[in-house]
This record gives sequence, C-alpha cells and structure tokens, in this order.
Amino acid sequence: MINETDTKKGNSMDLNRQLIEAMADLNEDLVIATVRQMAAEGHSFEEIQQCLNTGISAVGTRFERGDYFIADLIVSGMIYRSALNEREPLRSGGAPRPLGKVVIGVVAGDIHDIGKNIVKVLLENYSFDVIDLGKDVPPETIVDTVLEQDIHLVGLSALMTTTVVSMEETIRQLREKAPHCLVMVGGAVLNQEYADMIGADFYGKDAMQSVHYAQRVFGTEE
Repeated sequence: MINETDTKKGNSMDLNRQLIEAMADLNEDLVIATVRQMAAEGHSFEEIQQCLNTGISAVGTRFERGDYFIADLIVSGMIYRSALNEREPLRSGGAPRPLGKVVIGVVAGDIHDIGKNIVKVLLENYSFDVIDLGKDVPPETIVDTVLEQDIHLVGLSALMTTTVVSMEETIRQLREKAPHCLVMVGGAVLNQEYADMIGADFYGKDAMQSVHYAQRVFGTEE
C-alpha cells in the first residue's frame, strides 16, 4: 500500500530538484511554472528561495568552468528576481527584500569603471541592494556612507597601479572608523598577494566571485 505522506514527500523533492535544475539551465518558463506549482502546493517562500539559491550557485559554477558567460549570469539574475517576485506577493504583499546592502566604488584617482559596473549589475540581479558611489571616490566618502547607512560590505575597484595606493588608504580608514565592515577588491592590476598586502578581506578575480563573496557575507550561499 502506498503511503500518502511518502508520496507527497516524493513529489515535494521532485519539485525542489526540478526548480534547482531549471534555474541552473536558465529555463525561465520552467522556473516560473515550478514556483507557481510549489506555491499552490503550500511550499514556503524560504524553501523556494533555497532551491533558487542552489540553482543560481550552479550557474556560477558553470561560469567559472567556462560553460556560461557574463550575459548568462545577467540572465540568471533576472530569472532569479522574477521567480522571487512571483512568490513574494503571496507571502507579504510586497517585493522581495534585498539580501543585503553593498557599497561599491572606483577608488580616488581612477575613472575606469567598466568592471565596477558589471559587478553592480550582477549584485543587483542577485537581489542585493547596491549603493554605487561611482568613480574617483575619496576614501572619506566611502567611510561616511558606510557609517551613515550601517554598511557591512564594500567593494573597491582599481584599474591603474597608481591608484592602488588610494585603495589601500580607503581600507586603512575603514579599518580605523568602521572595523565591522568587510572589504572586497578587484581590478586588472590586482592579485591575491596584493590584496592581502593592502589588507582586503577578499579578492575577486571576476565579477561572479564578488557575488559569491556577498552571498557568504550575508549568509545566502548554498
């Protein structure tokens, strides 16, 4: 005799796996359809979001393997947000809450912001609230923003070797005035050794690594 409880549990696991795989495959129609079915069957917002997080982490892995590209990452973030928007109104009547607030900026003396802009798009597509301070940002502006808005993660970018000094000074001021704030850094002139030397908490060799780190900081990574 088939146990009804076991059958429901099996169906639930099938839907979870289906949502994870659809998210990883960038199959938006199946993602939305599965979210709707899970919602209709009473699955919690938290369970659905956990499946989406697992799927989008798989997207990041495929990117790092070279199977996906920046455009695919952006698409995955859009699908992720659409799925959460699909589910969230049933829970609270509003848009999904951001996963965390991140300040980003290109350090003083540097006006090259292509990398920073890619990081911004990805973080926003992965449901983070991004405060973009732009380029050529003085250390004091970053520190003041962190203190005023109780920021716990800052992303700094530098493309020129001459402006890494500004990055180091920004980190020094953050350590002195906002020791609670973590700092991730990136840019063409940086590597892990240099990031360690100037006191950064994390070095991201590409934009997706910045997303992964933000997910770890805010406890959303699978």
